[in-house]
Amino acid sequence: MSSTINIRQFIFVICLFGIFSCSEDEMFSAPEPCILTEEEQLVVNELNEEAVPFESSDPLIEETRLDRLIEYLGNAKIVGLGEGTHGTSEFFQMKDKIFRSLALEKNFNAIIFEIPWGHAMKINDFVVKGIGDADSALNQSYYWVYDTQEVRDLAQWIHDINLERTDGNKIFFVGCDPQGGDFEIEKEIVYKYLEKVQPDSALTIAAYYASLSTNLQEYDSVSDMQKETNKERVDYVYQYLLSHEEEFAGASSDYEFQIALMAAHVIKHREYIYRIQSFGTPRDSLMAVYSNWWQRIVAYEAKVAVWAHNAHVMDSRSLGGPDWMGGYLKQEHQDNYLNVGFSFGRGCLNAFVSGPNNSFAGGVRKHIVPYTSCLTVNNTLTELDGDQHYIVFNDLNHAGAAAEYFRNQQRVYQCGAGFNYKLISRYTQFMPLSKLFDVLIHFDYTNESVLM
Repeated sequence: MSSTINIRQFIFVICLFGIFSCSEDEMFSAPEPCILTEEEQLVVNELNEEAVPFESSDPLIEETRLDRLIEYLGNAKIVGLGEGTHGTSEFFQMKDKIFRSLALEKNFNAIIFEIPWGHAMKINDFVVKGIGDADSALNQSYYWVYDTQEVRDLAQWIHDINLERTDGNKIFFVGCDPQGGDFEIEKEIVYKYLEKVQPDSALTIAAYYASLSTNLQEYDSVSDMQKETNKERVDYVYQYLLSHEEEFAGASSDYEFQIALMAAHVIKHREYIYRIQSFGTPRDSLMAVYSNWWQRIVAYEAKVAVWAHNAHVMDSRSLGGPDWMGGYLKQEHQDNYLNVGFSFGRGCLNAFVSGPNNSFAGGVRKHIVPYTSCLTVNNTLTELDGDQHYIVFNDLNHAGAAAEYFRNQQRVYQCGAGFNYKLISRYTQFMPLSKLFDVLIHFDYTNESVLM
């Protein structure tokens, strides 16, 4: 087995620099080849029987090997689709592929993105109402992470499918992220709704939003007195809508009312997280709130998928508390929330350049991970037969070496929006993967997402 490792690693290194054309500062001297431990070898042997290899992440390639995965995930009301980096093409394509199958075969009603709520509404206007095109919709998505060809392909597919569907059966593309650069889109939604249901009060109520910052990057410098005023005013608008629910929903529809109410809720809580300058647990708890909210209103007994980073979709309760979106969703929905984690061995990804202490050290660019790190799950999984496969953890022999391996803390590397291969150890964490995820999808080699 060790000779196989050497040959595979040698061939990959030779090909890598030609295929990925990485610049000189991304060249690294080759480490000693990884030799599997006895435990890792047992895990590989078992997974060669229990993991499911598949042909491609390409959404246009149909394959029956994904049937077990779709059947399993399709039983849930909410499916969390993670990603081991914010800039990997195969992760994005595979999530697209999974969602298309869930929508067509299991009647899923919406994909909910880790995109600021209002910006995602603009994308939803394209896929549901045909307003604009995929380029203009994704260009304003706020995060560079999802302004990619892969996400455009998904949005275009949903748009095209919706052309054949009635209004009550369309697929939604919406957002759950309370973060954002300002409040403008959400304010407009609230104002236009009030113009429709109570035009005499629209300007008066909208005036409560007038003092809100148009640049939240500078909100920390706003005076405490102004922040307190903003806090009271955004709460007033939310409570005003809530207190008129029966009247307003009767003058429009329950769905339209819920959209306006959610917009006001986003404004209220976006002001809160920027006022306290806390973007961890408060953000994830709200991502769960909005994911649940969408699941309740897009259709009767709706099924939805949530597209976000591994960290957001994982069942974080085993790490000491909900804290992350997936922990909150699992706590509420139990077996009706299932999630998928993603991992990779080597290849390229997009990220901004991260310096020491997670500081910003450079703009978004292609990074290379030229070698797997020894004694990691990433490396162990690259030794399986085939280049990509998925593992449904419930399908493993619970008394076997593989199940035991994933139940225990193992080293895993992944990254978010920032990365620096020279600091790879900083992106390596101990994780009990089968306690955090229901499914793991692994790619030996990956390419960077196609930025637009």
